Amino acid sequence: MARTANNKDFVTSEIYRLEQMYGSLKVKWLRDYFLYENSIMLDLDSMTDESVNGFYNNGCFEVEEDTTIAIQENIVRSCISTLVSKIASQKGRAVFTTVNGTYKDYQLAKQAQVYFDNIYDEKKVHKTITEVFKDACIFNRGVVFIDKYTAEIRRVMPWQVFIDPREYSYGSMTRVAWKQTQFPVALLDIKVDNENLRYVTKYNYWDINKHIEVTYIPELDYYSEQRYDNEILPFVFMFYESPIKGTNNQSAVDMLMGIQLEINALLVKIKDASQLSPAMTYFVPEESSIKTSKLSNRTGEIITYTANPNIVGTNPITVATPAFIDPQYIQLLDKFKQDAADLIGISDLSRAGKKPAGLNSGVGLSTLEAIEDSRHESQLDQVVRLYADIARACIKLFPPEAEVLPQSQYRMQITWADIVESSGHMNLQFSVAEWLSRDPSVKLQQIQQLYAAGLISQNRIASLLSIPDIDGANNLMTNALNSCLAVINDCIEHDNYDIPEYVLSTGMLQEEILNTCLSLRAANNPANAADIAKLMKLYSLCDAKEVDSMASAEMAAVSQLQQELSADMADPNGQINTAINGAVQNGLQNNMPQ
Repeated sequence: MARTANNKDFVTSEIYRLEQMYGSLKVKWLRDYFLYENSIMLDLDSMTDESVNGFYNNGCFEVEEDTTIAIQENIVRSCISTLVSKIASQKGRAVFTTVNGTYKDYQLAKQAQVYFDNIYDEKKVHKTITEVFKDACIFNRGVVFIDKYTAEIRRVMPWQVFIDPREYSYGSMTRVAWKQTQFPVALLDIKVDNENLRYVTKYNYWDINKHIEVTYIPELDYYSEQRYDNEILPFVFMFYESPIKGTNNQSAVDMLMGIQLEINALLVKIKDASQLSPAMTYFVPEESSIKTSKLSNRTGEIITYTANPNIVGTNPITVATPAFIDPQYIQLLDKFKQDAADLIGISDLSRAGKKPAGLNSGVGLSTLEAIEDSRHESQLDQVVRLYADIARACIKLFPPEAEVLPQSQYRMQITWADIVESSGHMNLQFSVAEWLSRDPSVKLQQIQQLYAAGLISQNRIASLLSIPDIDGANNLMTNALNSCLAVINDCIEHDNYDIPEYVLSTGMLQEEILNTCLSLRAANNPANAADIAKLMKLYSLCDAKEVDSMASAEMAAVSQLQQELSADMADPNGQINTAINGAVQNGLQNNMPQ
């Protein structure tokens, strides 16, 4: 699309309008960022390291000259790190299934499944989603950007993306602006004549109604516009808690802020009391012959007093070690830490590695972990759902003419347009990717059950216990199945009725032929009739080939028997061979299918 001044004026005004909506919200995000990093002198828009996280103290309390800085106990970061670790241990997966589809629909779902399983691993999408969830814990929202040109799936800083909260509330976003501050000029795909200009502010803007995609750089007065025909925006959002209205709600940091400030205040009191209170106190009578100058007050305090003259006898030096602070302060500090963990739903077992008092059995600990996991079910559901949301966005954003998988003579060539077209016969669901349990004893029990059912061989048990099992167990159980499905695919797509011996010998091919026929018939789609006819022909050939194999085996046995008899006796008239051959022929005729 050609550049037009009218569009430029509209886009720039719209970008600044969307950005202004987030003025007060960015202040809140900056406060949350302070609390999470426990540092001051930070800036959301700064991309440099001049303000190093953790180098400066929190700044909530002044540092006295006679004491050290406050003790750092960042309960906000501790709780969020624990929560993120628990959620990250459950890897998600986008799952494609078909509903009343044709054989082509089955292949579409299969190829889409292969593509997203591979791309999620190659692009490290699990790591990206973990980082996005951490953003949601801090700022209550995380953002994923999908680049339809490079197929990149990456995290975007939540304070850089601006949408209209009203549009989000009503369920349909039509425009979005993305502001990247201090963007390196060296990374721009345009030529810049000014060698002294190192960084710029880069805006990207998408508008579904106007069908435009814009890049705008104010420092260069650069404005580039191209057509955008996709029906969705290239961003996927997730929230720590779904907003009641708009795009804002409380994050984990907001929930813990009051407790963290109280903990900071208590730590200052405890620190000052421990450093300013004497370690020991010496009470010395004035009339004592002991010279106080001989005593050291480096770790203590010397107090002289006038002894009571009515007390007969000498008054010795008294040494006392008073408590530097009342125990209730320590108890209150522990209570605040426990309250913070309770608010987020984290047990002492997860937060500090402490076994709860009185809980000694393994079953009890497992029950505690299960209860804790259920407390985070809503967060886990959003994280796992994000895998499917990203897949849905990719299907709608990627070029329609692009092929899903590289060209191969062994599979049907499918484009993204084919998947979009068949979306009515396809469900995109989400689930946890790990099939085997993470608990070693439970995993061993599951593997033993698989072995007892004949799904895996005994020599594979040890390998499954020591290697990652995201898809390892699934591959071992389905190697034979995938081979049978490949034969079925060649039959339907290429009219190839060749049956490899190693596939027929598994005894699974005919069963899968019948399963596929039943699936196609259950879809109640007239277009499947031709495919069912092909499969029934393949089934008959399997029968015939199996009979041929039996006949060959019997002939081999007859030949072996003839050789053994010839070696044991002479048969000049051939009477024995004739009798044997007649018996074999009668047996074969009886075994032939009618």
